[in-house]
Amino acid sequence: MGRLYLIRHAQSANNETWDGSDFHPERHPDPEITALGHRQAAALAEHLAHPESEPRQHPFVPPRERHYGLTHVYCSLMTRSILTAEYVADVCGLELHALADVFEKYGLYEFDSERNKIGLPGPGRSYFDERFPRLGLPAEVADDGWWKRPAEDEEAFVERMRGVVATLRPRLLESDERVALVAHGDFLDQFVNELMGVERHPVNYERHWFGNWTFHNTSISRIDFVDGAHAVVYLNRIDHLPNDLISW
Repeated sequence: MGRLYLIRHAQSANNETWDGSDFHPERHPDPEITALGHRQAAALAEHLAHPESEPRQHPFVPPRERHYGLTHVYCSLMTRSILTAEYVADVCGLELHALADVFEKYGLYEFDSERNKIGLPGPGRSYFDERFPRLGLPAEVADDGWWKRPAEDEEAFVERMRGVVATLRPRLLESDERVALVAHGDFLDQFVNELMGVERHPVNYERHWFGNWTFHNTSISRIDFVDGAHAVVYLNRIDHLPNDLISW
């Protein structure tokens, strides 16, 4: 039985300054996580490594098992995802790998004077090797930037998400892996939509930051893959955070 833990990154600088619009002047295309975010990520990692922290087991799992037992940790190539996932990999004693198709909707971009999204190249391989030496990089990451393409549109985003689900679902159905995937709010929302065959309800997507599902920073969502099927066990679990560390 494979198991997937979808985890939203810790609070980023953009999360902290967000005012309901992406057009605020402090927005950064690839933000760091905040001081609060580092505390969230540390709490997340300690929780995931604790031997008694996951009592919500599938009926097929022996009742004595009460831990996450992670076997793999993956993240996007966006800084806030890497920084969060590093905490998890360090405390759980696991390797950390980035996945090329796991990134937030639209990719890396900035706005021009008319508020059009302009794609940015992003950091290259030498940057990641120097700043994140333990991060396993996809082969396609070169020195001229990992993004280096136009900003993704809505149609391309949905198509990418279908590909991500099509890649991960058979792998988890055929293994006993327990995968932590540290990603982004819109990514997680559409991943669940695609996996469970849920439409993007129009009213929920007419304004930025709305979706079918919501995810706090460092929230954990669990999906089990067993006997050819998959089931959502829970979404947006944040009981590893005290109230003063909860944020969007």
